[in-house]
Amino acid sequence: MLKQHGENRSKHSIRKVIALTAAAALLNQNVAWAVCSDGGNFPPGGFGVGARASSWVTSSPPDFFTTNGSIFVPDNSTFESNNPSQPLTGGGHNWAFDQGQTLCKMVDTGPAGAKATAWAFPTGLPTTSCINLPIPNGTVLTAGADIPGYGTAITPTCNPGLLSTATTPNPNNTYFNQLGCSISHGVATTAKTATTFLFTAGVKSGLFNIPLTNVTNPAVGGEAGKVAAVPGDANWYSDIPNGQKLNAGAVSNDGRFVIATSLKQQQAIFACFNPLGDPGDPAAPINSNFIVPSARTVNCMSVGNNFLKVDQTTAFGPDNQPYFSGQKAVTTFNGTPGSSPLNPVPSAWPQCITQGTPFTIAQAFAAHSANHCGNAAPNGSFLGAILTEEWAIVTHGSYMYVGLEGGGTITQFKVTTDPISGLSQYKFRTYMTGGVGLTNGLGVADDIGSLLLYVNPNVPVRGVGGNIPETVTKLPLCEDF
Repeated sequence: MLKQHGENRSKHSIRKVIALTAAAALLNQNVAWAVCSDGGNFPPGGFGVGARASSWVTSSPPDFFTTNGSIFVPDNSTFESNNPSQPLTGGGHNWAFDQGQTLCKMVDTGPAGAKATAWAFPTGLPTTSCINLPIPNGTVLTAGADIPGYGTAITPTCNPGLLSTATTPNPNNTYFNQLGCSISHGVATTAKTATTFLFTAGVKSGLFNIPLTNVTNPAVGGEAGKVAAVPGDANWYSDIPNGQKLNAGAVSNDGRFVIATSLKQQQAIFACFNPLGDPGDPAAPINSNFIVPSARTVNCMSVGNNFLKVDQTTAFGPDNQPYFSGQKAVTTFNGTPGSSPLNPVPSAWPQCITQGTPFTIAQAFAAHSANHCGNAAPNGSFLGAILTEEWAIVTHGSYMYVGLEGGGTITQFKVTTDPISGLSQYKFRTYMTGGVGLTNGLGVADDIGSLLLYVNPNVPVRGVGGNIPETVTKLPLCEDF
């Protein structure tokens, strides 16, 4: 008994130190900034509307309407349309979740052999470059066209040198590499050559994965880089009940989970386990007969609630924790997410999936033992940044960008994980001071080294003013603290 009390006091002391350390980290926000992607320094107080925060439009008027964000997908292209007289693609393309047209791969425009200076939507909305989602009618998908709300992508790559053998486990192998090598059957791949899986959801349709693969025989004037398979039966996560009005799909950084949420005042968080299949133990060899299974065979269920009036955007952070943003907070599983063997937190993600049960995570999904994560909680560090009405959130490397609904204000967070406690740690700064309009979405374009802000200009209240074309503001990427 004395030993048990001693252990309890020790754990309490560890958690107290952890809490004090996390609080101190919030106070240490000002460090020396290095050079940004445009060669300049990060301005004191953040960017404003000016020369370094420039417009990024495609035509007059712009083509964008209520774009919920964009993602950069690496591919094997060099020039747009495989044509040296077109601009460079920067080794990939940006896919924009536009609600006026649909989810499309952007066409780079600008001078020959140089970085793109703007984007355009593909003409004719080809099925390989623009995506609509089929709509369920019971257990059958129809040919209806639902517009994807928002999503994220993962490109599982393979380094065969990290794989385990039947006699020698490799401790450096990871779930991500095991998955990538299982998909490629052990053939080495990179982000430019491997299949990208884009996860997205539609209010009428549900959650889907969409494989993006490089054009087999690229020709001058034709498609450059990766194109989409038309989503169908094998891409639909049918284990999520119909009618949930999902609008956001987010895949974890390792590919082990995908989650989906709704902006229609429904708080349920749906998750699917091993959404691209179970690659097996990274300490064991890969399965030579592995195939990505039909999404219909994947186990999904509600794991908890986002605790938001409206969940506009859901994303996994650099800490591989799910973040839910909207009205009126950013929420996570626990106010400070994370856990470790030295600091076990049963209510933290992902072990909260089995909280209070005798199951493993796989068993919990197989049994559809739901909602053991309970309510997500307002994240204390985001509250410390005095954020409200977070309408857009995007992750890039070790950083997260959060856009407030009104005014175009953006806050940048650096997110790390404490190696002892396993808890997430945050530093933040104001990235843009606003003044450009009503925020719809954010994106990071790696090819041009920019953060993109999609806004409705001069619209004070969402839903007022009709289908007004957006402006897109381009900011230098400064990831330097």
